Amino acid sequence: MESFKTIIEIGSFSIKTIIYSEFNKKFSIIGIGKTRSRGYTGEDIENFDDFIECIKNSIVQAEKQANFIIKDAYILVTNQSVKIKKTQKSLNLNGAIIERNDLRKISKIKISKDQNYHYNIYTSHYKIDDKLITDNPIGLNCKKLSVISLVSMIDIKQINLLNNIFQKLQIKILNYFDSTTSYYFYLKNRPQTQKNVILIDYGFKNINIVMIKNKVLHFIKKLPLGSKKISNDLVNIHNISFDFAEKLKISTIDLSDTRNSTVEIPIWEDFGGNKKKNVGHDNLKEITLDRLDETFELVLKSLPKDNCFYSYVFTGGGSKLKNFNNYFRTKFSHEIQFLEPPKSCGIPKVLNDASIMSLYSSFWLLTNKSSENYNFTQKIDSFSNKIWYKRFVDLL
Repeated sequence: MESFKTIIEIGSFSIKTIIYSEFNKKFSIIGIGKTRSRGYTGEDIENFDDFIECIKNSIVQAEKQANFIIKDAYILVTNQSVKIKKTQKSLNLNGAIIERNDLRKISKIKISKDQNYHYNIYTSHYKIDDKLITDNPIGLNCKKLSVISLVSMIDIKQINLLNNIFQKLQIKILNYFDSTTSYYFYLKNRPQTQKNVILIDYGFKNINIVMIKNKVLHFIKKLPLGSKKISNDLVNIHNISFDFAEKLKISTIDLSDTRNSTVEIPIWEDFGGNKKKNVGHDNLKEITLDRLDETFELVLKSLPKDNCFYSYVFTGGGSKLKNFNNYFRTKFSHEIQFLEPPKSCGIPKVLNDASIMSLYSSFWLLTNKSSENYNFTQKIDSFSNKIWYKRFVDLL
């Protein structure tokens, strides 16, 4: 029997909705909606009615494509109300072979919780005697088995606020997700991902950094340095509307163009009078580059010092700037890759870009059931696992 589920991302720039179907354990995205956020700053609601209306518009777009009425949904939260921490739970086995029952026992060990937060707990990896890190410990001998979990904590005030909004829309919220854990598990389990990765989600109001070392979450940070700052600079310097500044930023400004062509822009104060002025492209590019230089010098300075080699991966709407990859390579001497949803995932081509990757990552997390509520241990032959572990111990 075919079933349908919905994920809605509450972002500072846009509200995005996807509806996906499940049939014979296969998942397909069948509906998507995207609208500009209104009445919402990314942290606070300025106009309740406008905010509800833009959520509703995103939902209706997805419903029409999927021919399905949304009654319940998962919510993706991307703002500062989210905290991520690691926790370790251990079980003494005194040299015994690890069995599935041991994983069940260790999963039932409770962690202390703060009532001011909504919790999701995800298994990151297992540690064998505080030496070996593995995703699948079954079949190995050890004195102590530890599970390292990521704890996603969302401020209960944000939860209550969103609960009230979706109650008005007559939609039941099934659970809340955050973008950091969604990105981490997606990258960790993607075959193409290197073992050491720095993901930089260049969003509208914030930059979300996820640093993975040896497939383990090593460092996270959120900085208030989103691409909105470029638009604000264009508005303040050239006295144009914010929407037109956004259009210039994404569609017109090319970070590698040296021809200095002329760009015609409307004068905001005389917008109704249809007055325009000509501005050199180099001027617009210089404004953009000044802000980018400042932003990513701070981003790179915030990273912990490490001698390991890391692959730089960018996603988010800010990374859609024309020739951003050439800029970053020239300025900071790093080759970068872009993280976007796969073309075959069902998202229409016009919407399938880096700006929707956080939502796609949460879809991946949900459909791969990478939560401690599920058994998602890889099925690896126990005998092979023992032989591999013996070789590891012999090398110590």
